[in-house]
Amino acid sequence: MGSPGPASDITIDEIRGFFSRTGQPSTPFFTEEVADALECPRQTARRHLEELAERDEIRTKGGTDSTRVWWNPEQRRSGGQQADEEQFRAFVSAVEDYAIFMLDPEGTVASWNEGAERIKGYSEDEIIGKHFSTFYTDDDVADGAPERNLEVAAAEGRVEDEGWRVRKDGSNFWANVTITAIRDDDGTLQGFTKVTRDMTERREYEQQLKEQAERLERQRDDLEAELDDIFERIDDAFYALDEDLKFEYVNERTEEYLGRSAGELLGRKPWEALDVDRSDSIFERFETALATQEPTSFERYSEPLEMWAMVRVYPSESGFSVYFRDVTDRKERERELKRTHELLEHAERIADVGGWAIDTATRELEVFWTDHLFEMLDVPRDKEPSLEEALEIYHEDDRLILENAIEEALNSGEPFDVEIKFSTSSGEMHWLRIKGAPDVVDGEVVSLRGAVQDVTERKERERKLQRVRERMEFALNATDAVVWDWNADADEASFYPSAESLYGTTVETWEEFLDVIHPEDRQQVQQAIENALEMDESKSEEVRIVRDGEVRWIEAPGHPVEDDDGTTRMVGVARDITERKTFEQKLKESNERLQQFAYAASHDLQEPLRMVSSYLQLIEDRYGDVLDSDGEEFIEFAVDGADRMRDMIDGLLDYSRVETEGDPLEPVDLNAVVEGVLADLQFEIEDHDAEITVEKLPSVRGDASQLRQVLQNLLENAIEYSGDEPPRVHVSATQTGDEWVLSVSDEGIGIDPDDQDRIFEIFQRLHTQDERDGTGIGLALCKRIVERHDGDIRVDSEPGEGATFSVSLPAPEDT
Repeated sequence: MGSPGPASDITIDEIRGFFSRTGQPSTPFFTEEVADALECPRQTARRHLEELAERDEIRTKGGTDSTRVWWNPEQRRSGGQQADEEQFRAFVSAVEDYAIFMLDPEGTVASWNEGAERIKGYSEDEIIGKHFSTFYTDDDVADGAPERNLEVAAAEGRVEDEGWRVRKDGSNFWANVTITAIRDDDGTLQGFTKVTRDMTERREYEQQLKEQAERLERQRDDLEAELDDIFERIDDAFYALDEDLKFEYVNERTEEYLGRSAGELLGRKPWEALDVDRSDSIFERFETALATQEPTSFERYSEPLEMWAMVRVYPSESGFSVYFRDVTDRKERERELKRTHELLEHAERIADVGGWAIDTATRELEVFWTDHLFEMLDVPRDKEPSLEEALEIYHEDDRLILENAIEEALNSGEPFDVEIKFSTSSGEMHWLRIKGAPDVVDGEVVSLRGAVQDVTERKERERKLQRVRERMEFALNATDAVVWDWNADADEASFYPSAESLYGTTVETWEEFLDVIHPEDRQQVQQAIENALEMDESKSEEVRIVRDGEVRWIEAPGHPVEDDDGTTRMVGVARDITERKTFEQKLKESNERLQQFAYAASHDLQEPLRMVSSYLQLIEDRYGDVLDSDGEEFIEFAVDGADRMRDMIDGLLDYSRVETEGDPLEPVDLNAVVEGVLADLQFEIEDHDAEITVEKLPSVRGDASQLRQVLQNLLENAIEYSGDEPPRVHVSATQTGDEWVLSVSDEGIGIDPDDQDRIFEIFQRLHTQDERDGTGIGLALCKRIVERHDGDIRVDSEPGEGATFSVSLPAPEDT
């Protein structure tokens, strides 16, 4: 759907006046000529012309606006149609701006007018009887354009075409051609009318406009918005409202945006046809434009359409035209551009980056600095410095470095990147990284632009890193350790200080590393690496290598790392642990022999003790009647000593079996463990009138049987050393990181801080046998059990203030 031109108040009387003002009232005119003469829209002119024709005041002939002509007959004559036909043929013959002629059904020229002779150059005698393809270019004739046009006209009634045509003298002109089929009352094809108009000047004008538009587009700056408006106008949504704000016209784009057809909108007010409020400010703007007759434009966000729109309103006395288009993308770009600009300003200051440029077109090579660069260099912003002045700002020791870099860039067109020192006005020394990139046009450097970044912190980090590297190198040399780095994607390995120092040979790939590993350990190493990469977890194993024919042990923990570019690496430290493994093997063998000795010794000691106890019991049974009180007391001392010796031997056996006869560590519910211990101590608790409170306890990773020994020992001690008051004991637990701390607190006699380490040593007691029963093994056994769980046991106490024993135990792995 097209857009009407500006509104006009042309009346039918002015159309009548147009014909009366012409020198010859019977001269025929095309619709376009009438519209141009009266400066009104073609639609308005045609509407009035048709009304005059219906009133029989003027005559008309033709099809569309481009071929229809109108004239005022000089007089009314009877036999009107025949007279009109004769007059029309006379008009056609006299028309000079159009070539109007007849073709027979085969396309042969059958008639000719003055306009045809003027436009095409042929006289009537020269062209009658010739085929009309004479007027087509060779390419069009070869393409079958003449025959195709006749076929379309015969089939559809008419065809309109534009293209190059050929005059008699061989010159080309751009033609607008309309071919209309002529049929008799029976429908038989009688021939064709062909109307040709020379549009060369118009086309040249259009070409000039196109070239001018392209030039303007290349040169656009401040006029960019206005030019965009002109060229994008075709894509605008357009509608017309009358003075009552009722829709008079809508184009297709408006229908798309509003989601309504023209039939649903025409004759209705916007708030009647659409989901909008009458109080919307846009209608106030419309009414203001109508009242002032001043065009207006504005941008607004439309809630119903969910878009930003550029709206242009052109009022007239009878209503107004409204153009609008979606500018949401532009608004978003503007918002993003503003946001980007703000971010760049912030980033420039955060990163301490300033920009600079050197204009090579100036004689003194003028320098431009951004605002932040003035701030960075602590220079007043009164004027742009020259190159010489700019160079003087940098440290004199490094000034020549920058000067040479700039000179080389200007001569070679190659970029540079240097780091130099700079002293602030307060005397602080800063490091600056200066980068420059030349702009080269036709082999010549036209400007040099770059950036300055304060890298003082980075240089300080590098200095500290160098110190760390030196210390690490010293530590590695002292421990014979090697740092390794394996790129899993590229299969490249590197070592520091070298692979030879540890492996006795170069190692650059994974396969070369596996070749060094002892054959029996290779599968273990391969599996450990695969698991670490797959699970993104650290790996640590002790494996054997073969170095110069000798089997040695190494420890090579590592952790997977993913670089910024997605590359996967394993990094770690490897060191020779052969001496430690040799010592551990000897220690293991020594422990085994010690355990064998402890078992044998306890077995050998138990047998005499059983014999002593048996004979003492036998003496008491047989000779009890003849023994005096001293004798009975002596036997009682001997039996008690034997019992205590048996308890010590049992405790010693338990102590030696902690590592060898313990169960695997697995999740253990401490609530169940405490419940079992309290059941075992039920009679002791009742005898001492003890009160034991237990909070809800967690699950830990441990050996349930050994943890039961620890808790039973701690609770028995809490009851035993309660003092004169009934025992009050509290059991609780708190989590710290990946471990739980189990606490047993009492209100007993307490422990002197000087003795708190000694009580965990074997056979160490703080009280005599007469004061307190015991073997001196219980807390030592607790400590060894806790250490087997990779935990720790400690006591916090003051004499007379009670004691709190704390045991740290690992949390289950799944928590």
